[in-house]
Amino acid sequence: MKGFQRVILFSILGTYLVILAGSVVRGTGSGLGCPDWPRCFGQWVPPMDITELPPDYKEVYKIAGKTIADFDPFKTWTEYLNRLLGAILGLFIVVLFGLSFGMRDYERNLPWFCGGLLFLILVQGAIGALVVSTHLKPFLITVHMFMAVVLLFGLLYLRKYCRDLQDSGVVQKVDATALGISQLLVSVTFLQVLLGTQVRQQVDHLTRDTQTATHETVVSHLGSIFYVHRTFSILIICIFLYLLVYLRNNFNRSAFFLATLAFLSSLGNVVTGVSLNYFEFPASMQPPHLFFGVLTLGILYSLSLNLKGTLLDE
Repeated sequence: MKGFQRVILFSILGTYLVILAGSVVRGTGSGLGCPDWPRCFGQWVPPMDITELPPDYKEVYKIAGKTIADFDPFKTWTEYLNRLLGAILGLFIVVLFGLSFGMRDYERNLPWFCGGLLFLILVQGAIGALVVSTHLKPFLITVHMFMAVVLLFGLLYLRKYCRDLQDSGVVQKVDATALGISQLLVSVTFLQVLLGTQVRQQVDHLTRDTQTATHETVVSHLGSIFYVHRTFSILIICIFLYLLVYLRNNFNRSAFFLATLAFLSSLGNVVTGVSLNYFEFPASMQPPHLFFGVLTLGILYSLSLNLKGTLLDE
């Protein structure tokens, strides 16, 4: 069981790395750094210099009938490393699925659950291919990110479930109030992340598709969804403060520790969001803004699972 749980932990860390790499890809505009999939410029290891490509590479690697931009080794390798991390994560999930058959003495349904995670990562790969073939269609990028969060939730749930299998004799007391607040925070933060992806879609549309704004002026062109997204951060901070006070007053140290980590991550999300709003949407702040949002979401989900008590008693 320890080896199985170790692979789960590596898979969780791998998921966070893939999400961070994906946010760097989007923030640096490297999504088409590799114009084909699964290879990159027809190669398993992408080129380092334009001399490694055919003279008419722009025509050869057209995407959806559109000629690609000039070759940029930084963007190519940024996208390639994102794909490489995704492939490594996929291998972890495959190993997890294989090991789950040896865990049937603990829980006979583990192979089914791990099979679902494997199916999810395969769907992720297919969506990644569609993102490239549709010339970075914003809606598909949002779905791609959404599926990554679902995968993260599944892995976090599996980790808690396996820990409960080992501690089946321990029945934790459920704090209904703290659980309700944490679940509310998960819901509101998840909605906040989804609103952020919609804002990002608008930014891509204005700066790349219609070119009606630059990154320096795009904030003034964003619609009401941007202001809703910004206002939601205030609501989340207020709920966080209430939860922290409640947990402290009720002497729940482990939950207070997790809630504090989530709160600090949420503050990181707010700080990077303020930087995007008031400092002309710097590209360097886009990846940490998304990553802090997803990190907060993951910690909050773990907190809610812990507050819920032993999952085996459901």
